[in-house]
Amino acid sequence: MFAQEFKEHISKFSTSPFLFIGSGFSRRYLGLPTWELLLMEICDELGLTKPYNFYKSNADSKLPKVASIIGEDFNELWWSGEKFEESRKEFSSLAETKFSPLKFEVAKKIKAQKELLKDDLIDKELKLLKKINIDGAITTNWDELLENIFPEFNKFVGQEELIFSELYSIGEIYKIHGCSSKPNSLILTEEDYNNYEERNAYLAAKLLTIFIENPIIFIGYSLDDKNIQSILKSIIKCLTKEKIEKLKDRLIFCQWNPEPIKTSIIDSTLLISDTVIPIKLITTNDFVEIFTVLANNKRKLPIKILRQMKGMVYDFVKSNNSKSKIYVTDNLENIENIHNAEFVYGVGLKDRFSEVGIKGIELKDVLLDAIESRNWESDKISELCLPYLNAKYIPYFKHLRNAGYLNENNEIDEDNEIVEFSPEFIKKVNEVNPKSFYPSANYIRKTKEINDKYSSFTELKTSNNQLHILLYTPLLAYDKIDLEELLKYLQENKKLLENSTNGTHFRKLICLYDYLKYKK
Repeated sequence: MFAQEFKEHISKFSTSPFLFIGSGFSRRYLGLPTWELLLMEICDELGLTKPYNFYKSNADSKLPKVASIIGEDFNELWWSGEKFEESRKEFSSLAETKFSPLKFEVAKKIKAQKELLKDDLIDKELKLLKKINIDGAITTNWDELLENIFPEFNKFVGQEELIFSELYSIGEIYKIHGCSSKPNSLILTEEDYNNYEERNAYLAAKLLTIFIENPIIFIGYSLDDKNIQSILKSIIKCLTKEKIEKLKDRLIFCQWNPEPIKTSIIDSTLLISDTVIPIKLITTNDFVEIFTVLANNKRKLPIKILRQMKGMVYDFVKSNNSKSKIYVTDNLENIENIHNAEFVYGVGLKDRFSEVGIKGIELKDVLLDAIESRNWESDKISELCLPYLNAKYIPYFKHLRNAGYLNENNEIDEDNEIVEFSPEFIKKVNEVNPKSFYPSANYIRKTKEINDKYSSFTELKTSNNQLHILLYTPLLAYDKIDLEELLKYLQENKKLLENSTNGTHFRKLICLYDYLKYKK
């Protein structure tokens, strides 16, 4: 089964994937044309006197050279033509070369085509895509679709910005061929490509760590794409044979098939500079299963927090005059001095942190909050806490209800767009039902006997048999359970949370109360 196989493959790595996004991605979601079709359209729209085939034949069908010849022809027309008066007002001060006018018009054309294609499958894919857990994305595309999908990611445009910026390799988008938001950055003409190739080794060195440490998922490229071949060739030049072996299984190519086939993943190879690189090849007709696996690929903290932490530590370590509000200590005696810190890093203090109450919200806190309110903000608990808890019994419904995330069926909508609500999390919450709180099969067989014996939870409670109260309550008909009485019992016996024998049964009872009170 593809989903399980892909999940197991991704889970082999300690880091989250990076996406490498090509033009097929923008065609699928924005309907943008191929590079040649873009040049054909722009040639027609600019009102040039010569047809596109003139430029193509004079460039020996090499598209960067086609763009160069069109750019030279168009330069004078742009500066003098009445048709481009508005463009000149906007861009004339930004013109750097004779090809700048063509880049301005290409950028305008791309920016104008920002409406997503209307299609149920596309809509479903994009909703899942917004939830995927990745460390970042690399793209040769000029449009701003990735920035819209991942609005909290930092963007770096062009080789220059990438080479001379501090990269944290988390929560970042690298636009290696430029971006329509900065028209001069577009790698468009023959001259652009020559300059790009000259500096490709520097870019490859900058990206090397990502390729060695992260799985890289290629979407929107063919296996023989020249852009990919060029980047991988430069990266391989930086590596010894032993290091090249580390690339094994990290390169995952998604190949789209127009036929309605089942998604599959197989071992394959890629030949780069006489070097055979083992890769994983995914063949698919749609990306729902791929994005679902990536959306369920849980991380310990939201990427925004991880990026901020990594950036602050980097700044703290590198600079003598760090601006980061970090408190690093191996002594908790001066703990009152940290009130202005954004992050606290303790060295060798794990055991002592609990003494002073410095910790995040844990499952125990959420369980106690279900029966004795801490006045937490339900939307924040729902988004930043509940999806990251790893346990079988979690009281979901109080905060999901209060935050308005439950629909008329008392479930989370499957297409809920909250980024932290992975498909797996939504499924887990929606599948909670009365049987979720049942004891073992031996006790379930006694359900009728228990209901015949006890007319209410209050009567069961008076039996004073702690184990029976814990095990029998979930088997009572729900109209026999007075929620106020159950709440009072839970509050009076909350010490059972720490009980090694009955702790699980007690947690289950808290979750039952949460279910009956806020979902049922």
